[in-house]
Amino acid sequence: MLGDLVKAGTKTFGGSFGLLNVLPGVVVVTVITVMVRAGLYDPQAPADFRAVAPGGDDASTAVLLAFGALLGGVLLRPFEVRLVQLLEGYWTAAAPVGGVRALSAERHRRRRNNAWLERSSVERRPTPPDAGPLSLREEADRQRAQARVERIREQAGFRVRDYPERDVDIMPTLLGNILRNAEYLAGHRYGLDVRVAYPRMFPTVSAPMQLAVRRQLDLITASASLTVCFGLITLASLPLVLRLDVWSLTAPAAALMAAVAHRGAAAASREHKHLLMAVFDVHRFDLAAAFRYKPPLTAADELALHRQLNSFMLDSEPESAPRPTRALGSPGGDLADQEFEHPQECRCCSPRLQ
Repeated sequence: MLGDLVKAGTKTFGGSFGLLNVLPGVVVVTVITVMVRAGLYDPQAPADFRAVAPGGDDASTAVLLAFGALLGGVLLRPFEVRLVQLLEGYWTAAAPVGGVRALSAERHRRRRNNAWLERSSVERRPTPPDAGPLSLREEADRQRAQARVERIREQAGFRVRDYPERDVDIMPTLLGNILRNAEYLAGHRYGLDVRVAYPRMFPTVSAPMQLAVRRQLDLITASASLTVCFGLITLASLPLVLRLDVWSLTAPAAALMAAVAHRGAAAASREHKHLLMAVFDVHRFDLAAAFRYKPPLTAADELALHRQLNSFMLDSEPESAPRPTRALGSPGGDLADQEFEHPQECRCCSPRLQ
């Protein structure tokens, strides 16, 4: 029944409407409906789940409940998207948590710096001198201490790799920092800003790599949406703690599921970093080709061209443009002296078909 409603919604609203998009909202509405109909919000009343499901001959009620859950999921979708953006660290002054953005970003900056110091202190630790033959107990103690040092170094390096190098790029959430670090590592090595370069590069990316990136982004979105979903269920089930029975564990269980979903979103974001770096490693020359510029012959020429292209593309971003927008070939422009190179069979230069 729910699948038929989703198919109808897909025909009405387009291909972007799907079960994956509305499923978190449907879960939230369904769980709250079940708790209300079962009387779980009354601390003195026993749970009655017989009142949740309609009778066998009451098909209209079942249809209304399914449609109401789907409608609630659709109506919650815009709010869920905004909550996912907050989870990714896009906090503005108008956001409810915008006032604590600086404090949260500072906390993550200190976490990154502490990991840096911890890793550096371990790497600078001198190797103990060879004291000659050791007993089995002493050798076991030495190996345990060495394994502990390696574990500390690995954990500190793992935390460092979650954060961008520049303080200005630090985001107020862990998920936002992982994604921002992925953008920085993928494009900065080649003088490109991923936020403006990738949309122009995407049409030239190979189909298998496009599919891999799209699936990874869907996985990140789904995990973040489930984090928000279980977070809302946690808030909705907090009154059940007053029951002092087994249903009092609903809120802690939902909070645990939210934490697991958040860890899944972070892990998927780390994998996305490697995919995004691979895209720019393989297809970065396609960006210059899309602008019809000659491919650079050296790494220095490539870096210079990419920085010029980056400056030109950033002119269309009001918050990033330090100067008025200039035409592509305007005198004194960064790209004024670049020569074009058109393909042999360029449609714009070939004679019109008779």
